[in-house]
Amino acid sequence: MISAYAPPIYHDETIYSYVARLHMYRAETNHRVSAQRWFGKSPVNIDQRLPFGIQHLAESTGYLTNQLLYNHTFFPLFSGFVSRPDLLKQTMLSSSGYNLANVSAVAQAAMKQLGGSWYCPECIEQDRHTFGLAFWHLSHQMHGVISCPVHAINLRYLNTSSRKFYLPPQLDNTPRTIASKHAVRLTDLILRYSHDYQFFSYDCREDYWGGPVELVRLKKLLKGQSVDMTLLLPQANEISVSIFGFKLLTKSVVFNILHKSNYNCHPLKYIFLCYVLDQMRDKERSVQMSTKEETDKLLVDRERCIKLLNKRTYSLREISRRLKRSVNFVKSIANQIGIVFQKRTQFITSDVEAKILQSAHVGLHRKIIAEREGVSVGSVEILIQSVPGLSEKRKSIRMDKRRLSARESIFKAISAQSGITRKELKNLHYADYTWLYKHDNEWLYQILPPAKNYTKK
Repeated sequence: MISAYAPPIYHDETIYSYVARLHMYRAETNHRVSAQRWFGKSPVNIDQRLPFGIQHLAESTGYLTNQLLYNHTFFPLFSGFVSRPDLLKQTMLSSSGYNLANVSAVAQAAMKQLGGSWYCPECIEQDRHTFGLAFWHLSHQMHGVISCPVHAINLRYLNTSSRKFYLPPQLDNTPRTIASKHAVRLTDLILRYSHDYQFFSYDCREDYWGGPVELVRLKKLLKGQSVDMTLLLPQANEISVSIFGFKLLTKSVVFNILHKSNYNCHPLKYIFLCYVLDQMRDKERSVQMSTKEETDKLLVDRERCIKLLNKRTYSLREISRRLKRSVNFVKSIANQIGIVFQKRTQFITSDVEAKILQSAHVGLHRKIIAEREGVSVGSVEILIQSVPGLSEKRKSIRMDKRRLSARESIFKAISAQSGITRKELKNLHYADYTWLYKHDNEWLYQILPPAKNYTKK
C-alpha cells in the first residue's frame, strides 16, 4: 500500500526523479535530509540507471521493492549480462552502493558511471501538459540512448549532481535537432532488449535477428571458423564514432561475445554489436554461398528441426545448439507447425505471485511452478529470493524428501533379504547408501546389519 504522504511514481520515471519530486513536494532545502529520509543514508550518490537504497525507499513510500526495481531502474537489462545478478540486486536494495560500478559492468562501458542526466525538450512540454511538471524518463538514461524514442530528436545532456535532487528544466525553447538514423535505430533496439528483460524473457539475447552468432553467419563474415575482423571492426568503429564520438568495441570484446556463451559484459556492447552486424550489407563479402546451397541447407535444417520438435523432449535452446541455428529459427518453425513453447505471461499479477509463493513454500520444483503459472523459471527464482528464509526452507524440504526416500529404499532391501551384507546392500543401492552415509549416517549405522568378522582360520 502506498504511503499517504508519498505521491505516486509515474510510468517510465527514474528513482532519482521520484525522490526529486518528493524533495520538492516537501519544500525541503537540505538534500542530505531528503537522502536520509528516503534512502536511510546521507549523503548518497543516486544514479539514474542503477540506484541503490531501493529497499529503504520502498518501505518509506509503501511501494513493493520489485515494482521499483524492475519498472524504474535498468536492473532487468543489466541482470542478463552480469555474472552475479543476485549480487547486483542485493547491492541495489542495500543502503550502500559500494562497488556498484564493477558489479554492474558499468565500468567497462568507457562512459560516465555516475552523474549526468538526459532529457527530451518535447517530452518536457508533454509532461507539463499531462502531469503539471516534467520529470526524468528512464528510457532516456540508458547508455547508448541519445535520441528520444518517442520524438526521434536528440536528447539534451545536463550535468546534474547525483548527491542533489533536481528535476529537469521545466521549459526549453531552444531549436530541436533531428536524430540520425543510427541513433534512432540503436535507441529502439536498446529499449526493446530492456523491455524483454523487464518481463523475464531471458532468451532475448537471441531474439533479434538470432543474436550476433547467427548474424555473422548470415552476413557471410566467417573465414573458416573465425570472424573476418577486417570487415567487421571498421564498420563498428565508424558507426560508434558517429554516434558516441569514440570506439566502443575492441577485437577482444567482439571475439568473446561471439565465441563465449553468455559472455558477461556491459549490455550496450552486446546490443551495439548486434546492431552493427544488422547494418552490414551482404555484398561486403567477396565469397558468398550460392543461393541453391543456402536453400538446400535451410531445408535440411528445417526437417531436422521438425523431427526434434515433434519428439517434445528437448528445449528450444537444446534444439538450437544441435542445429547450430538461432533460438528464433527454432521458434519460428515451432509456430509454423503449431507447437507452443515457453508461453509466458508478460505481467505477474498479485494472484499469480501468491500462487507461486504458495507452491514454493511446499517445496514444488521451480520448473514445475513456472510451467503451471505460465512464467519463466527466472521469475520464480526472483520471487523465491525476495522472501527471507524461503530458499533455506525449500532446501530443508528437499533434504527431508531425499532422506525419507533413501531410508525407505535401504529399509525395504534389508527387510526383503535376510542375511544381506553391508557390501551387498551398498552395491544394490549405491546412491541411497552413499547419500545416507554423508547426510544421515547415525540412522544408517543403527539399521545396517552387523558387520561380519572375516578372520583367517
